[in-house]
Amino acid sequence: MAMIWEVVGGADKGGIIVREGSDLGSSIFSSRLATGAKVKEVEMAADGRLCYELVSGTGPTSGWVTVNLKGKDLLVKVEVKEAEVEPKSEASTDAEQVEQIEQVVSESNESESPKEVSSDEKNEKKPSGEEKEAFKQYLEKFGENRSGGNPGYNRKSFPWAVNHAAKRATPKEAIEAALAAKPKPSTRRPAHNAVDSDGEEVPLCTRCLMPVGEFAYEGRQGRGSCVHAECMAQILVEDAQRQEDRRAGWENEKKLRSRKEYDIGWRMDSVPKNGLLAARLGCETTSRGMCCLVLDEASRTVKVAPTLEPAAAVNLEYLLLALKVRKTASREPLFSLDPVDPQNLEKTPQKKVYEPSWLAGTSVGDVMFQADYFLKELALGEYEMPVAGMLSVFDWSELSDKERTWAGREWFVVRKAEVRLAQDKTLVPFVKMGVEAREQVVTKKGLEDAPVTASTHPLKKFADSFSRHFDLIAERKSVVFHLRELAKASVMAKYLVDSKARLDPAWYKLADEIVQSTPPEQYPEIPQLWNMRGNSRIQLKNGKLVDIITGGQSSLQAIYGGVEFGLDRFELAQRHAMQSQARGPGMPLAQSSRPLFMPQRFQLGQRGEMPQGVDLNLDKFNLSRIEKFAGYLPAAAGTNDSLEAKVTLGKAFLKGLRERKYPGLKAEYEDLLLKVYESPECDRSEEGDAFVPPDPSMEYTSKIRSLVNEEKLLFERRQMHFFDKAFQVGNAGAEFPRSWTSRIQLEKDGTKTDVSNKKMGLIKVDFDDTFAMVLTHDILPTAAPEFKKQTEDGSTFRIYQIGSLEVRTTQLKFGQEKVGAIFSSRAPEWQLKCNASNAAQEEKLQECKVFIEPADGHLQSGKQPHHFYLVFKTVQENVIVVEQLSNGSRALAVNPQNLEDRNSLAKQLFTADCSAATIGALSAIQAQGGNMPVSLSVRKQFAKMVFKQMTGQSFRGRWGGSVRRVGQSLKPAMSVGAPELGMLGAKKQYNLLG
Repeated sequence: MAMIWEVVGGADKGGIIVREGSDLGSSIFSSRLATGAKVKEVEMAADGRLCYELVSGTGPTSGWVTVNLKGKDLLVKVEVKEAEVEPKSEASTDAEQVEQIEQVVSESNESESPKEVSSDEKNEKKPSGEEKEAFKQYLEKFGENRSGGNPGYNRKSFPWAVNHAAKRATPKEAIEAALAAKPKPSTRRPAHNAVDSDGEEVPLCTRCLMPVGEFAYEGRQGRGSCVHAECMAQILVEDAQRQEDRRAGWENEKKLRSRKEYDIGWRMDSVPKNGLLAARLGCETTSRGMCCLVLDEASRTVKVAPTLEPAAAVNLEYLLLALKVRKTASREPLFSLDPVDPQNLEKTPQKKVYEPSWLAGTSVGDVMFQADYFLKELALGEYEMPVAGMLSVFDWSELSDKERTWAGREWFVVRKAEVRLAQDKTLVPFVKMGVEAREQVVTKKGLEDAPVTASTHPLKKFADSFSRHFDLIAERKSVVFHLRELAKASVMAKYLVDSKARLDPAWYKLADEIVQSTPPEQYPEIPQLWNMRGNSRIQLKNGKLVDIITGGQSSLQAIYGGVEFGLDRFELAQRHAMQSQARGPGMPLAQSSRPLFMPQRFQLGQRGEMPQGVDLNLDKFNLSRIEKFAGYLPAAAGTNDSLEAKVTLGKAFLKGLRERKYPGLKAEYEDLLLKVYESPECDRSEEGDAFVPPDPSMEYTSKIRSLVNEEKLLFERRQMHFFDKAFQVGNAGAEFPRSWTSRIQLEKDGTKTDVSNKKMGLIKVDFDDTFAMVLTHDILPTAAPEFKKQTEDGSTFRIYQIGSLEVRTTQLKFGQEKVGAIFSSRAPEWQLKCNASNAAQEEKLQECKVFIEPADGHLQSGKQPHHFYLVFKTVQENVIVVEQLSNGSRALAVNPQNLEDRNSLAKQLFTADCSAATIGALSAIQAQGGNMPVSLSVRKQFAKMVFKQMTGQSFRGRWGGSVRRVGQSLKPAMSVGAPELGMLGAKKQYNLLG
């Protein structure tokens, strides 16, 4: 068989990375292997890396690629029979063979759905008739009211519609003329010079093509080229961004190797199966079938039964191990990641600590470790957030006081726990989970909780956000879902022990067998979890680069914590006996008299330490009795020969997800399921037959729908902001992912400004549907966007520059690209609105600065049209702007409101002393202006005249007076690096311990 692979990953990055060798440390090709390319398998390494030869598409002709990254397929197999790719004759050429392969591949892809699917999904059998019937019954329960209460009207579940004003259609000829107005190609002179209106040779900036003043820097073109200080700052920003991208790439490769070496990362095949254990406990079900516990109140016994009710399902291996821990240690499982050397937190590895120690290597130990590690990685910004709008601890810290050093801990908790009883006496465990956080301080005894953790603390903000979205995160992230399943099993185990239920000794024997058959922990110590982001600041003062600061400070932010279920706050059954009589639905849960935050809460067995990882201590909760929902919770258990014992719901559910339809389900619920599971950050669809659908009850689905609708409102706000001219590339704002905002700051004369070029002169253009269709079908497919980013829901935002038009589009996942806004680009028009001032005519001037800014028009002789204006500073700190406008009038504005914005976009040319002049002299010049339109050349002559009268100097001989290299005049103000990563400059470092 000739194995052909198709590239399905890297669509948002132009393809996937190709290396010259099989080792992850080998060199990377400059070009990527494009998405959609077909390759032939040459060799498959043991670590899953593929050596290939290119069959079709673009990219390196051969090399090594990663087939699967973090559980997501980058390439999928396309099997091609050898007979179909063999040459027809000995004279057949390689090109003919390639053509045959492409034809077979094309035929095999014709029936594919728009969504990318893995090879396992392609070969998967369709659901059987019984599975379809079971799934139909599940869908009929969706949105069922089981709580007995009146759900009322949830405003969050029904977001208000956004009222979009009707668009006016402008004449098509006007838009087509703007499209045709493409800038003329640049005709730069080899010497990068031009002759001004006075016949003087003037050097031009090789970046913006405008004249250079008395101070400049040597351009990247070498000797003879020069750039403004402002343009050089932009070049340095781009260099810093490229360096940051390279550093991030090095870090990601190092972390990938570490994860693979130490077996870090949740695997879908690690989920325990119920089939064999259920059979030994007297229940017949499929290998991946769901099981529940049924109570016999008379004999105080429970039995295992098959079920198709997700809320009642428990994982039997989780339950048996939790029972063993509860029976032998009177507590719940605990996991902790502790520093090996607490005195050297920055460099010490971390050791895995389990309570009891025999949990090491078991399925319970694995899910606790992986969930704890995932929480820390998410907090440090290792991954995109599973819910749109969530921010990492890193992000919150950058938005608040990023210079502050702090330590803290965070851990999973159970905030509510119940055992409910269905109509057929099925026990239904119910939990609500969250994340808690505490800031810590260093004392003589070590790290201890601070007296108060402010609600604005980055760690607390992240924990609150995670808690609020916990159920939605659990539906999207497999490891969090199974941590919740472990919590359900722990709740059930506590109930069985506390209620003195009569369990067959075989239950505990099975738990012993599971522990005895578990291999030893392979990696008891792992490297420290860390993440760093580069922060740079470039300073400009008086038209010169002052310094570059990269990273600001090298600070350590330590985060400890894990999972503390704390179910002992709930008494899940009375100690003396089970209550058999029903007390009515929704009985209030009695709180324990024990204080919620007493020190005992954090005791780990006999170790007087605080939890650093996963603590499933359930003794924090005290509930008086079983919650009787007999009138509302439907029967959940089946028999050994019923439909529940023969099928699973996962296969049918995922088939509907791939086809994007669930026949018989209300449209609102179908849309909800697609929004939950089609998120690019959702990995639960990879669980296959082990997939457990969501609880169909109204109580649960309403909460999920409310959270999804909040995402929907955020997406609408994003579109509205993106289609507004205020949107800035590199400074997208709080509505968009933090990765869209540059971490490189530019300070000009002590004022922070955006590193991206502001487009202050955008004018919104109305358009009709016909013209939008012409753009999307005929023009945009052949154009390359100057901006392209993707959000958490898979939506793509693009900006195209076509002639003098800026076209902004969005494209939903599985949707068509749509034009949302069109702007016409032109030079900004500044309103010289003045602030109140007491400047007197006799007030002395102190300093004069000459600025140059782009003007409307096309390049002429390789030169950008430009306009001059002068800024005077007085002895009383007043600021005066003088210029001649296009209508011929001469403007004089005292303390104009938008001067900082204007100066941030302009280039400073000259500075001179003017202490001999007064404001009155300027006013006299301004009074001499006319009202006839004038050219840019005339306006330049006015600027020259004012400069000479006020300073006694002229422009002549000052152009390009001093040209320096960046290295000669600028040295980094700080250099604190991480040599092991090969980084240059300081980086702010966040370490995650525990």
